[in-house]
Amino acid sequence: MKKPLILTLMLVMAFSAQSVFAHHHTRNLQQEFHHYGFDYVPSGSSEKGGFTGSSETEIVSVLEAKKLGSSVYVKLKGKITSKLGKETYLFKDNTGTVKIEIDDDDWNGVKAGPKDTVIIEGELEREQGGVIVDVDKIQLAN
Repeated sequence: MKKPLILTLMLVMAFSAQSVFAHHHTRNLQQEFHHYGFDYVPSGSSEKGGFTGSSETEIVSVLEAKKLGSSVYVKLKGKITSKLGKETYLFKDNTGTVKIEIDDDDWNGVKAGPKDTVIIEGELEREQGGVIVDVDKIQLAN
């Protein structure tokens, strides 16, 4: 007599649990995937989107860049006035000069001389000899 009662109780518990889990899966997907201010929309959804903030780094002057701390990513606009070493150059804008380092593979085909205005992006580093910008990207200014 105990076996049918135990089987019945087990079946009732199984169906109860199934209805609880079924309710969980029918919630609004938009609410379920909203975490920490970011919305995740499953790929099957008709809504598409992406990052809406600015990924552009603002151009700063050499003077402003020199006031920043070490390991800061900067974007500068000016001219490369001279070559100081194998991959080291002097960069100038209307506020001052700074040493820059451009690895041979970071030029990406750009050819620039002292008369060309360029935009460089890279990490500002402080060394014993002063400030240097390790350039990651260079392009001719329009």
